Amino acid sequence: MLSLKKKIFLSWSLVFLCVLFIFLTIPIARTISNFVKANWNISLFGYSVLIVVFIAFLLSLYFLWFRLKIRTFSNYLWLAAVAFIYIYFTIKLWKRPEEAIHFLEYGLLGFLLFKAFRQHIHDKSVYFAAFLLGTMIGVFDEILQWMIPLRYWDLRDVGLNALSVGLFQIAVWKGLRPEIPSTRVTPKSIRLISWLMAANLLLLGLCSSNTPPRVRSYTKLFPFLSFLNKQEPMKELKYKHKDPEIGVFFSRLEVEVLKRIDSERAEEYGTIFKEWVSKKYGDFLINFPGFDHPILHEMRVHIFRRDRRFSLANKANNQKDREENLLIAYKENLILEKYFGRTLKKSPHKWRNKRSKKIESEIDVTVFYKSPVSAASPIPFKEKTLWGIILLIIAAIIVHNVLLSRKREPS
Repeated sequence: MLSLKKKIFLSWSLVFLCVLFIFLTIPIARTISNFVKANWNISLFGYSVLIVVFIAFLLSLYFLWFRLKIRTFSNYLWLAAVAFIYIYFTIKLWKRPEEAIHFLEYGLLGFLLFKAFRQHIHDKSVYFAAFLLGTMIGVFDEILQWMIPLRYWDLRDVGLNALSVGLFQIAVWKGLRPEIPSTRVTPKSIRLISWLMAANLLLLGLCSSNTPPRVRSYTKLFPFLSFLNKQEPMKELKYKHKDPEIGVFFSRLEVEVLKRIDSERAEEYGTIFKEWVSKKYGDFLINFPGFDHPILHEMRVHIFRRDRRFSLANKANNQKDREENLLIAYKENLILEKYFGRTLKKSPHKWRNKRSKKIESEIDVTVFYKSPVSAASPIPFKEKTLWGIILLIIAAIIVHNVLLSRKREPS
């Protein structure tokens, strides 16, 4: 039998190795995705997640029925509900199924965090502690991803990471229901959870305030971080534009400014596109970051998305996939023609009219489309309001913990 110290060391070592694996795969994730796409099918990621979820569900049922001999219906209902949510979000991500791998990574991390915290916390708050630390690791995951060229910060991915950790805690708590020594949450546990919550809020607040001017400020102090100036910003002002022919698209510029710059600098920008026509797409984005060159950056991303979807449409195995990809290509081209039109004419990327006409004959052009290019941040608050809320919550946590510390811990 292992001693308590050895159990603690082993459990946290496994957490460390899992986190290390997640972080080390960030720089090569795009390479792995492209390899799978080229040699098999990108849907392989989604099917892998579904298979693992199904196997985990069956093992849980076996453990409950044959090992623990639990016949309570609610246990099985909770496990089925958690499995259903995992499957639902995996299918929802089917257009980019590689993102669903986060469910496997953070599901495993959730399990290891639960096992590790269980060595220290002997009440039901163990689930919340595992969830909050797993969420924080997920935020750091996205920060590291943002630091990698051509990778981006995405608050939605932070949410998916947290969801996966949280779902696993629910599966254990309400489905497997392991024996917990104490039903009463101790002041020590409350303090730990409150500080983990405060750390998460601070970290998310700092990310939301990581605007291009601030990046430039701290990279001047720390020149070795200067490469961050070329990264897509974590937080940046975006405008949501509605167009009856298109639907919705986003930009760093207002429509009037978009059209004015497109008119004034079409010749200059068209020349740049000609010079870069045979160079790598990724290198273009690095050399013309969105916050410094919004027209060039956004236009190039729209062109890439248009051309990629048109290519996928021509390779589609069924009519539904073909029509879906043609619709996206058509709408992206419409955005380019209406809002970047003069530059597009001067560039080598303009489509011939007959291509657009041919696509129009195959799709319903009235379908609403929402372009993800330069999508607006989902944070609904202004920065001052957000920090006011965060600091108010942290102040409440500090006051609560001071009052709690004056109470005697139960023996």
